[in-house]
Amino acid sequence: MDLEILILIFILGVISLLSLFFLFIALSKNKKTLLEMERLEELILKHSESNRVIDSIESFLSNNSDPDTKLCESLRIITNANSVIYTEMNKTDGSFKPKAKSSLNDINIEKFETEYVDDSTLAIITGSEGTSKIFDKEEKNIFPNWFKEIDYKTVISVPLINGFETLGCLYIFLNKELEKNIDEFLKNIWIMTNLYIKNQIFIPTNNFNQKEFNETNVTSLNEEIKQFFTLDENLELLKFKDKEISLSNSEYLIMKRLVDKKGDVLLYEEIENVLWPNNLEINKSAMRLHIHRLREKSNNVSGNLDLIKTVRAKGIYLELKSS
Repeated sequence: MDLEILILIFILGVISLLSLFFLFIALSKNKKTLLEMERLEELILKHSESNRVIDSIESFLSNNSDPDTKLCESLRIITNANSVIYTEMNKTDGSFKPKAKSSLNDINIEKFETEYVDDSTLAIITGSEGTSKIFDKEEKNIFPNWFKEIDYKTVISVPLINGFETLGCLYIFLNKELEKNIDEFLKNIWIMTNLYIKNQIFIPTNNFNQKEFNETNVTSLNEEIKQFFTLDENLELLKFKDKEISLSNSEYLIMKRLVDKKGDVLLYEEIENVLWPNNLEINKSAMRLHIHRLREKSNNVSGNLDLIKTVRAKGIYLELKSS
């Protein structure tokens, strides 16, 4: 009897071990199958994204509509977005106004309000910082009011910058949350915005013959300053020899005051008064950003002559002595 019990226990043990062994094999195969399915899904996703990139480029190059609308349409394809809206920057006051769109829904951008600097909304932030941003719908305190008219879960704001000049801000509205492959996603957006900028036709200012500009419209500088640059008040351009670069309104106001100082220090307090004459909502961070971008632009157009110098904790001045 004892022998029979031992044999039974042995048989049960063998069966249990075999069951565990086959269970382990089954789980391993299932895990391998799951991994293969994940790889397959990833390949399909990458293939789909690649196709969207190709389709969006073809759409941009073959479409006969205006460049701004083509850009919106191409970005909507490449990102699989519900809507894409391009807001153009006004160089005079730094505001952003909706100009072009591509959407699966019926939206009328002509009714959308302009975003002004004092509003400190998303386009203003994106344009001043020069970096793309991703937000979900809960970050509504920095959104313009017209966002309520758009159906979305996530919005991407993309600055459109040509050299040092901010052209506008793109809003890409997605009906999903971005959890992975964000860098790849942003890279595809960059491909299209870069293509747009390279295909833009900019009319050189020396061929700008629609208007006659009086010679007095170009700031009269003393001979010492003229050997470095001229400042065009009409077009807000900083010119050096045969090169020129556009300035934002704030950058132009600072440079104009620097020119008027003729090498003397322009105090930070004076710059604040120029940018915010009513002394309300003075933004020192924005002021530093304007000075930084103005210095970069002056170096870019002059071949890094480093004309704008800093006096620590006081202000800035123009270095007018020739080397």
